[in-house]
Amino acid sequence: MKLEAALITNNSPYSEVRSVVDNHDDPTMSSSTIRVWVIGMFFSCVLAFINQLFSIRMPSIFVASNVAQLLAYPLGRLCSRVLPDRGFTLWGIRHSLNPGPFTKKEHMLVTIMATVASSQPYTNNIVWSQYLKQYFNQPYAGEFSYQILIALSTNLIGYGMAGITRRFLVYPTYCVWPASLSTIALNSAFHVRENPPVQGPFGKTYHISRYKFFMLAFAAMFVYFWFPDNLFGALSRFSWITWIAPTSVMLTAVAGFNNGLGFNPWSTFDWNVLSSAGPDPLIVPFFSTFNRILGQIVSGFVILGLWCSNAWGTAHLPINSNYVYDNTAHPYNVTRAINEKGLFDAEKYEAYSPAYLAAGNLTIYMFFFAVYPATLTVC
Repeated sequence: MKLEAALITNNSPYSEVRSVVDNHDDPTMSSSTIRVWVIGMFFSCVLAFINQLFSIRMPSIFVASNVAQLLAYPLGRLCSRVLPDRGFTLWGIRHSLNPGPFTKKEHMLVTIMATVASSQPYTNNIVWSQYLKQYFNQPYAGEFSYQILIALSTNLIGYGMAGITRRFLVYPTYCVWPASLSTIALNSAFHVRENPPVQGPFGKTYHISRYKFFMLAFAAMFVYFWFPDNLFGALSRFSWITWIAPTSVMLTAVAGFNNGLGFNPWSTFDWNVLSSAGPDPLIVPFFSTFNRILGQIVSGFVILGLWCSNAWGTAHLPINSNYVYDNTAHPYNVTRAINEKGLFDAEKYEAYSPAYLAAGNLTIYMFFFAVYPATLTVC
């Protein structure tokens, strides 16, 4: 009990947190330096540009912030060796081009900057829907002032809600964010030189360093990546059950990968596909992954029930699709239901067609309307 009390007082009660997060701080370690802001702004601009440019590509290309975290380390080490120790003093604090070795605080600050800038705002989809002629054809959506204001308004609402709920979701010690732990662990792998032994499975003790383990895992993943992505694409979408009866509509709807429910005990050999369905199962706790899988199974039966019963005309559409359809099962032509100003026209809508959604899309909206009130009720 004394040990537990000491851990709670001086450290985290969770072993996962204690293994990667220090319980002390070194105030003499440099963090907000000139080289950090130059490197951080560089990666922020590059990641934001690439992710924004290729966000409308199918399939989209997304460069995650851990790429910046990997590349920032050798770049920071290079700056610490090449740049001269020249600078200026402002308000009693000296700012130098090279204050010393590239520290883990500097590395983490670059990673945080890249993380914030790497993800594009959700309003991108709104802007495209408004601006394109085949949708609402509203030219003002192409103006920078409109785009920046709608992006800031939606994002600031989210930041405001985060600030309101931080005493429930951030400050308590039981609020552990596993994705942050992986980022900290990778940062420590580059800067921590200690190599304590780790007890592994089957009673075996491992002495390999974090850096060496990362490099071996990185090399193995790099080699294997080419097989499901380029050499044998079926490894990514391993719908082997549908091979039994390729012409069966019901089998494709239940076990198919692209437009089906994907009921398949082994549906992929591609880790990117596996982790794209939710948080990385190597990072989040097992109970979170189990809850997600259980919810997916329950949702699948709900979707199948709607589709088989032809609720709201879903049997005439693919069982799982994010398209909006008209009464002829073709993609919905928005221009036939709006006026010349790009606003909804009830008469044109009645003359054209109601909007129909696939069973999978309907279920998503059903759960959305259920989850948001449930979240507020639980809080």
